[in-house]
Order: sequence, then C-alpha cells, then structure tokens
Amino acid sequence: MRTRTKYLPGLDVIRLTAMLPVVCYHFTIESARAGYAVPGWLIGRPMADVVELALVLFFLLSGASLCWQWRGRFAWRPYLAGRAAGVYPMYWLGWGTLFLYGEILHGNNAEIPRWRAIFSLLGLDGYLLPVTATFYKIGEWFLGVILLLYLVFPLLLWCVETPRRRALLAAAMTALALVWPLVCPAPLESGHTVLGRLPAFALGVWFGTELSEPKRSCLWGLAAVTLLAFAPRTLWPVVYLLVGASLFWLLLKVGGNLPEILHPAMRWLAGQCYGIYLVHHVFLTLVVLPLTARFSLPLAAVFPVYLTVCVAGAAVLSALAAPLSRLLKRKLS
Repeated sequence: MRTRTKYLPGLDVIRLTAMLPVVCYHFTIESARAGYAVPGWLIGRPMADVVELALVLFFLLSGASLCWQWRGRFAWRPYLAGRAAGVYPMYWLGWGTLFLYGEILHGNNAEIPRWRAIFSLLGLDGYLLPVTATFYKIGEWFLGVILLLYLVFPLLLWCVETPRRRALLAAAMTALALVWPLVCPAPLESGHTVLGRLPAFALGVWFGTELSEPKRSCLWGLAAVTLLAFAPRTLWPVVYLLVGASLFWLLLKVGGNLPEILHPAMRWLAGQCYGIYLVHHVFLTLVVLPLTARFSLPLAAVFPVYLTVCVAGAAVLSALAAPLSRLLKRKLS
C-alpha cells in the first residue's frame, strides 16, 4: 500500500486562511447583536461573501486532505477509526462540559426529552436544530455536514479514479450546485446541508489526486468574483466554487514557497483550527462580550486578545482530549 509522509504546508495555509474570516465574522455579528457599533461592511454582504468563500475552502480542503491521505490505501475500519478519533473526543469534552453545567446543574431545556442527547453524541445536534429541538451547544451545522460527508467520501474516492467517472461526477455536482438551492425545503438553508456542500467536497477530493504535482494556479477563476454583482443568485454557488478553487491552488502555491523555518509553528497553529472552531462561539458569547461590556473595552483591542484566547482554549481542549483520542483509535482500529 502507498503511504504519504510528505508535508504540504499549503494545506495549512488554506486552513488558517479559511478560519480567520469565520472567527472574525462571528465576532462582529455577535458584537452587533449585543449593541456595539460595528462597521457595516463587516456584517454585510461583502463580509458574508468572504465567509462563504472561506467555507468553500474548508470543504475543498477536507476532500483534498482525505484523498491525499487515503488514495490507494483506503480501508473502512482504519478510516472510520481515524475520523472518529479526530473529531469526537474534543467535541464530546466541550459539549459534555456545557451540558453538565447547563442541563444537569441548572436544569436548562427541561422540556426537551433527554433521549435526544443521542443527536449530540453523534455530533448532529446543530445540523438537526432547524427541524427539531436538540441539546445543541457547539459544532453548529458544519460539524454535522462534515461528519455525513465523511461517509460519502469512499464513493467520491472511487469516482475520481477514472476519467469517465470524473466526468459523470462533475456533471452531477454541477447540476446539484445549481438545483439544490432552488429546491431545498424550508426551514433548511441549502448551504447548511450535506447536499449543499457536497459539490465543494467532491471537487476537493478530485483536487486531492493532483496535490503531489499541483499544475494549476487557476487565477482565471478569481475573475468570477465579479459575477457576484451581476449573476442571478441561483448561480452564486457555482461562482463561489470557481473562486474558491482558484484560491485553493493559489494558497497551496503560496504555502509551498514559505521558508521551512515557519513550518513547525504553522503546522501547530493549523492543528488548533478544529479546537478554535469548537470553542470560539462559546468564549465569545459567554466570556468575551460580557467582559467587554463590563469594562467598556474597545472592540478593536479585544479582537486580538479574543483570537489568542481561542487558540489557547483549543490547545487545552486538544491536550485534554488526546488520551481519549488515542484510546478510541486503538479500540476501533
């Protein structure tokens, strides 16, 4: 079986580039909801477009990274064990702490049947929240989507192995990107569903077959951003994919040209992104904004401190969850 040990710093550059707009947007939008004066462009359409491109990058990156890791050596049991060990221990630790504090100690959400905690244990509570009451704490819709896409990955990996299958996959994903936003049933948002993110994830899997010798810069695709001002909204998902694909290869190339001395720090910081994703909203709403209001602190000065706290919290969460991750991987493998 083939193994891959080569480090691709560009993947970490993509991860870090995608994470920052998401954290920034949540910071500004929650600050505005709390009554702070926030510049309109930070919470309006331009910033929403940037966040959407960041999400496209995340799904492209997820598909590409999995393909890079598993192509030519895929096996169900170690694959599922690796995914579970990488995702669940940190999530369970964060969710369980909040559930213990809110529901067990303070009796919150007493009207929700306790059996629905199974949705939380599976990481699907945020994804299912629009259609049923759950004990959602952390993870949002993104976690449920990516977990379900992990189950689809083996099929996509099979699809990208031959030109004919790739062509059929490309046609199907293009149709899905165009049609699903039109037919997605309320109250779901198409971009918050598995079918809404499947095209970007599938494209990422295809990109993963060419990471060893990246030939694209796809700079032409960046011109597609101008279409957001003129194209019908139904075409925006495709435009986002075009621009996101261009940014993917551009950032991959940028990362490949960075000095090696930066690689360890960049790799460590990128490794905290999942933890940052889990804790950033909780820290923001429960800690940072209340303290900001109490001491009348300027938001511009608070934001870098908030980022630092998120990184530190992610590192602590990762360290606490590491033994459980190793145990889970060993038991499932």
